[in-house]
Amino acid sequence: MNLDKEKLPIIYQALKENNVNAWLITGRESIMKSEPILPVLGDMDFIIATTLIFTDQAKCIAIVSPLDVEGYKLIDGIDEVYEYKTTMEETIYEVLSKLKPNTLALNYSSVDSAADGLTVGMYKMLERVFKRLDFDMNIVSANNIVSDVRGQKTSSQIAKIKHCVLKADEYLRKLPSVCKEGTTSLDIFNYLHDVAYNEGYGMSWADSQCPGVSVDPNVPSGHMGIISTPIVKGYLINIDYGVKKDGYCSDIQRMYYVLKDDEDDAPEEVKEAFYLVRDAIKAAKEFMRPGVTGFEVDQVARHMIVDMGYDSWNAALGHQVGHQTHDGGTILANRRPRYNKKELIDMPLKKGNVFTIEPSIKTKWGKIGIEEDVVITDDGCEWLVEPQEELILIRI
Repeated sequence: MNLDKEKLPIIYQALKENNVNAWLITGRESIMKSEPILPVLGDMDFIIATTLIFTDQAKCIAIVSPLDVEGYKLIDGIDEVYEYKTTMEETIYEVLSKLKPNTLALNYSSVDSAADGLTVGMYKMLERVFKRLDFDMNIVSANNIVSDVRGQKTSSQIAKIKHCVLKADEYLRKLPSVCKEGTTSLDIFNYLHDVAYNEGYGMSWADSQCPGVSVDPNVPSGHMGIISTPIVKGYLINIDYGVKKDGYCSDIQRMYYVLKDDEDDAPEEVKEAFYLVRDAIKAAKEFMRPGVTGFEVDQVARHMIVDMGYDSWNAALGHQVGHQTHDGGTILANRRPRYNKKELIDMPLKKGNVFTIEPSIKTKWGKIGIEEDVVITDDGCEWLVEPQEELILIRI
């Protein structure tokens, strides 16, 4: 196992910014019951019950079993290792009694699954510890700390995400060459599986649902298994796709139009809607920089589309991506009830955040939904792949 030392400065800065003295992460058998922050911290899993404590004094403490103590002493970035000779609960009590943190953060959250890794059983164990302490301690959610640590990607992480974005775009650009009379959405789905698997990539989300392929507006779409539907001349094709490698992934959408026999281009109304979605993405990207909020970014794109008479799409403008397709933390969204939480849409974007931008418009030819991946820089925002500028035309 190892600890990603590039993450340590982000951790200790997040503790200070959130006025937290210590951040405690505890669990067991995390391969069975996931603690989402562990793979973000490095190549880490908890086998036997284990606890990590990061402090505002830039120190990392590990509380481990006798079987693991010598191994943890070898991990660069862990400053102190405590072996529990009786129970981990007793040693956590001893360590907290020495640290006496005024504020302790735990991994629970009602708004973000990425920050909700503490199990009920482990929390009840911690409650017993807290009752024994002879000082007052404020227990808070580590939501904002996890958001920073998970969301601020390092340069090496961004390079791996970008590689996956470029690969997904490459495969999607080749799609017209495999479309012929009788081709179905299932054929497209299988093709995008095969080209990725053959080169050693996995799907960014569940294999049964990635990619999402919509070829007919009369057939339901969404996060579900593929429905085999023939492609139709005169309709749009929308594909939501991403590939995964080395623990990182991408998430993009590309748009195609299937030409009728007497057409050389898509109808003007289709192109107008496509260009509006494209330009709304560009406007949002140009606005994005450290310090603005997800709500503010959403409004830039949403107003461009709604002000032209189209309906507001029933989803966020974008989410973070990287370790997972939906990577937790701040999102780009409006104030509808399921998003209207400070931790989700009113926190400032930070350098290293990687976001999707994905507005959409419904038309009688099908949904127009382009999705691009971008990274926040020191003073702005950059594409991770060149954006789609024109509809990809398919003739069958």
